[in-house]
Amino acid sequence: MTILAHRDYRTGELYDAEVVVIGTGAGGAVVGAELAEAGRDVLFLEEGGYHPTSSFNPYLAESLPRLYRDAGGTIIMGRPPIPYAEGRCVGGSTVVNGGMTWRPPEEVLAEWASITGQPDLGPKAMEPLFDRVEERIHAKPQHPSSVGEDSRLLEEGARRLGWRYERNHRAQDRCVGSNQCVTGCPTGAKQSTLLSYMPRALSTGARCLTEVRAHRLWIEGGRCVGVIGKAINPRTREEDIDVRVRAKAVVVSCGAVQTPFLLLGHRLGRPSRQVGKNFLCHPNAKVLATYPYDLYAWQGVNQGGQIREFRDEGILLAENAVPPGTVGAQVPFLGEEALDLMKRYNSMAMTGVLVEDSHAGRVTRSFGAPMAKYTITRYDHDRFLRGIRHLATLHFEMGADKVILPFSNFHVANSVDDLAQIERSQRSRSTIELFTVHMMGTCRMGSTPRQSVVNLNGELWDLPGCYVADASLFPTAVGVNPQVTIMALATLVAQRLRLHN
Repeated sequence: MTILAHRDYRTGELYDAEVVVIGTGAGGAVVGAELAEAGRDVLFLEEGGYHPTSSFNPYLAESLPRLYRDAGGTIIMGRPPIPYAEGRCVGGSTVVNGGMTWRPPEEVLAEWASITGQPDLGPKAMEPLFDRVEERIHAKPQHPSSVGEDSRLLEEGARRLGWRYERNHRAQDRCVGSNQCVTGCPTGAKQSTLLSYMPRALSTGARCLTEVRAHRLWIEGGRCVGVIGKAINPRTREEDIDVRVRAKAVVVSCGAVQTPFLLLGHRLGRPSRQVGKNFLCHPNAKVLATYPYDLYAWQGVNQGGQIREFRDEGILLAENAVPPGTVGAQVPFLGEEALDLMKRYNSMAMTGVLVEDSHAGRVTRSFGAPMAKYTITRYDHDRFLRGIRHLATLHFEMGADKVILPFSNFHVANSVDDLAQIERSQRSRSTIELFTVHMMGTCRMGSTPRQSVVNLNGELWDLPGCYVADASLFPTAVGVNPQVTIMALATLVAQRLRLHN
């Protein structure tokens, strides 16, 4: 198994491969593993480090800088600004997400097939790809013993209110509900690509160069023939050693923010000028409730299911237990007030409202860095207000004594009667506090160069030899956790790349 790091690189060294894959997350690891198992010589380029299961711990001060880009401190600019998080390590965001494996609704895939003119993106054609992915990541329901009281509370609240609740299928094998998903699963139960796809690729001879940032594509005669990057010192973050990889095909799998950023550096996507456009982020708002008894939400999986009663409105409601440090960073209080609230961590139920994108933002380059821009519409804002009120109502129905709301000008509801203030006080979109981990779009797949960035093989229209395999490919929003959709599309790209090269 060949995994190199900063200490292994020498200036002027050149690496060769049939296929170089930039990124090892839900897109990159899948496309690379599929090609490696088909006999291709694959080399992965990963900006983050290799951190095995034995290195994971619950300490945010250690885990955030090691596993997340910019320690999870990245921001989408807009109204309101939206913090977002993405993994930066072998396994990418699959190492630090909740492992949910929701397939996209059939109507979404039917729309993709219609707007691209490609039946292979329809529900029936995609089904074998989803089956293949789900088998490899052990997608299945949680064992009841690993489901926490917060999940049971949300399910019971939905039952009382007559709302549809569906239990999650997750990428997990014998999950015990340690609830450390966001800092890396310490038991190896969550089947991130670190544990599912990357070992398959490496066991067949693939190599992985970690701690290397891809700076530009290597282009000769109008064709992509490799990647030029810099090795990153993991202690200082200084980029100090040139790393060059020459290949017959390059697959860019850096995610919906970093992939367009790389391509825009070459002014690619000119036929449609769509690179960086169609930025979708499935934003969510946190609703925190405290109860007059202990829930011990940390004793159980971080999310057991979702309320899907309002799915037709593009609204999902879910619990999402996170470590106390993460909660403490997000509560809208300081000093003694914040301390008093955090002392009640054991009685907290951490929940959220996710709203499907009704429009798109954009990713651009600014001063050598990616700039994501996205402003929610009034329609989205209204849906957030409805969803937040639904969740708060559920908590009071279940006996909560306080609900912390995601509004900068209205923090606390002490009873269901207080919820009437939501519509009266929330006139501006700037007062709602949002967050996201579901970035999509920006290099959409399509059947014509006028309307898309890549063709139906995943290859850029204006740069032969360069492919995309990540959430950037999504033609439209999916309204659910995107991991298995990314993996299914990456499998499709791998199959077509294998046939055409």
